[in-house]
Order: sequence, then C-alpha cells, then structure tokens
Amino acid sequence: MPNEIAGRPTLAQEPYWWDERDRGADQPLPAGPFDVVVIGSGYTGLCAALRLAQAGTSVLVVEAGHLGEGGSTRNGGMVSGTLKVSHPSLTKAFGKQRADAIFFEAQNSVLFLEKLIADNQIDCSYKRHGMYFAAYAPGHYDDLAREAEQLHALGVETRMVPRRDQQGELNSQIYHGGRITSFAGGLHPARYHAGLVRACRKAGVSFTTRCRVTKLEKHGVGHVLCTTKGRVMADRVVVATNAYTDGGLGWFRRRVIPIGSYIIATEALDPGRLKALIPGERMIQDTKRNLYYYRLSPDGTRMIFGGRTSFRPISVVESARRLRSSMAEVFPDLRGVGVTHSWTGNVAFTFDSLPHLGARDGIHYALGCCGQGVALMSHFGNCIAQEMLGVGERSSFAFNQIKTVPGYTGNPWFVPILGEYYRFRDWLERPANS
Repeated sequence: MPNEIAGRPTLAQEPYWWDERDRGADQPLPAGPFDVVVIGSGYTGLCAALRLAQAGTSVLVVEAGHLGEGGSTRNGGMVSGTLKVSHPSLTKAFGKQRADAIFFEAQNSVLFLEKLIADNQIDCSYKRHGMYFAAYAPGHYDDLAREAEQLHALGVETRMVPRRDQQGELNSQIYHGGRITSFAGGLHPARYHAGLVRACRKAGVSFTTRCRVTKLEKHGVGHVLCTTKGRVMADRVVVATNAYTDGGLGWFRRRVIPIGSYIIATEALDPGRLKALIPGERMIQDTKRNLYYYRLSPDGTRMIFGGRTSFRPISVVESARRLRSSMAEVFPDLRGVGVTHSWTGNVAFTFDSLPHLGARDGIHYALGCCGQGVALMSHFGNCIAQEMLGVGERSSFAFNQIKTVPGYTGNPWFVPILGEYYRFRDWLERPANS
C-alpha cells in the first residue's frame, strides 16, 4: 500500500524487532500427558517452563499463534523494576512490611533478568543505561522530586535533573526536568525471547503453536485442555496469557484489562544525530497520563517511539502518522524523518493496577504487568515454577486473588472514555507557554 510516512513503497506493519525473527514451522500437539502444560509462550510462560524442565518436570507450552507473538516481542524493550502503584500507596493498602516486600521484589526482578540472560548466554543487547522520567509539567517535576525523597529513604539510587540541566540527558525543550533511575535498562525483546526459547528447548520443553485452548476441564486430580488441535492431559496448568487472554479462559479474561499501545521505528539515521538527542542512551518515559515512551534502538541507528496514541482501535498506518507528529513535537530535529515500522500490542492492566500471582483449582497464573513486564513477568514465571516445585520463598505478589468487577467480561468498553478523560487532564496541566 502507498506509504507517505516513510517515503517508500511499503510500511512494515509489524514490530521492528521481528526483522531478524524466525517464526519457524507450526508445531503439532504432542500426545502427552504432561506434568505441566503452560498456556502462553511469552516471558512468563517460558521462564516457568524453563525452571520446571530444569527440575525434571515434563512441560508442554501451548501457543495460540507463533511463539512470543504477543506482548513479549511487541514491547519497547525497556527493563525496570518499577510499579504503577507508589510505595506510599502500597503501604496504605498493605502495611509497611508487605509494601516493602512488594517494592523490593519488583526492584530485584531486574537482577533476576540479568542473571537469566548471563546464565543462558542470551545475546539480546541488554545494557543497564538507566531510565529518565521526563516531567510534562512543572507540577509533575515536583511530584517526581517527592517520589525521589521516598526512594532515597528506601535506599534506591535516583537523582533529580532540573530543566536547566536537562540537555545532558534529554535534548528536548518540551519537558520541565526529570528524574533518573539507574536501576533500569534496555534490550532487544525478540532476541531475549528467542534466547529463552532456545534455553527451554535445551532443557527439554515441548512446544505446540497455532493451537488455541478453547476449554479447561478438571479431570480427577489433573486437567484436560481442549484445544483447536485436540485434547491433552496435564497434572497442572499455568496460565501465562496476560493481555492476550481469550474466551476459552473466561475466569482469567474477566480479570485483565487489555489496553492497546502503539510504537514506531524511524528509518536508519546517523548514530551521532540520535545520541545528541538522548546523550546517555537512557530509556525515556514522560509523566503524561497518555504517556510517550521512547529510546534508541540497540544499535543506536533508530528512534523507537511509542505511546497510547488512541484508546480505540486504529490502523497502524494512522498510529504511525500520529506518533510521527508526536515525535516531532518532542524532537523537532526529527521532523521529516521517515518511519519504516509501525505496530501495536496489548498491555494487561488490572483493576488495582498491580500485577498478580496466584492459583485457582490447581491452575497457576501470573497476570497484569501494567506496562512494566519485561523483568517482572520473567521473574513471575520463575516464581510460579518454584511454587509448583515447593522450593524457594513465596512471592510477595501472591497476596490475594486477582479481582474483577460485576458485569465485566473482558471487553474493556470503558477504556476509550477513560482515555479521553486522561487526555483532558493532560491538557489542563500543560502550561500555556510550554
């Protein structure tokens, strides 16, 4: 189709990360039975499968599409141990002891990911460059400063950057300073995923692809999974479908709110030109409710720019136009630069804005990354495996059963309304002379 965005015949309407991806042939459903069947082949499912298989458990991973086709190879590749819910809010909800445990477990998920990458020799261009939270309005800078004081009290390394000194971190005039968190980094998400698949295969994990689970049935002390390729039996089951949980897993679907996020990748540019915009090569996230997030590609030749450009489904051609305009607002130097890739993916939110681990009728699950899933959901997969094996400490996130609200069936009809409200609040808070 014609592509005015990139000035070339076609716009790749799939993730930039997929350029090197080998989807492989469809894999049939093995006969079974298995000790454990994992539904979903993203970071959570693979990390659970890997740990279980290494302990001698027979594991089958069932994937509705191609391996990792959901959020695990569509995200921006930003690694952090942060949560959407602040430490004071956690303390108010759960008390200081549990709040501390939740907070530090999230932080330490970064260490888990780093060790996992090293132990399995995964070449995914991981670097701990840190993250810069850019203040969209002066009041947002004050909020970041208050949070920095709270983080310092917890022993977390972070520092504020006033607007006058911001150019050394982010060469943009639209922000009002920001905060650096050193305990964060970036990677190539598809390469990381491919490395996990290789590690799983080496450990003896079986896979089946293009195989959707349509129903889960209790069978004695185990389970029967009805799929589009037939039936398979397992002693225990892991649900690791997150924002791609469908009707065959109705109880779980009613507890996850899938929200679309959109990303573009620019054409290849001079690395020096891009490094001048983000000198420290940090991951960037701003403080708007309808936020932008962006980074340099691992090789430093492209800007990867994302945001919730629409809370209603739109084409990735339209989202590319909108994001390209937003990118030019942040970086006028990139005005007119071509876009070669545009894609979308779902992010799983929960009704309390926290990720959850749990088990129901012998079915273990980890759901609700809330946009912070690369390290945390990898860690959660390992936590599920350890819980099933009866080893290690129980996760602090296994604090209560994931909730839903009456009448919600998994269709987030209210999200566009909420998105417009957020857009209005962002407009109200933006200074007129910014």
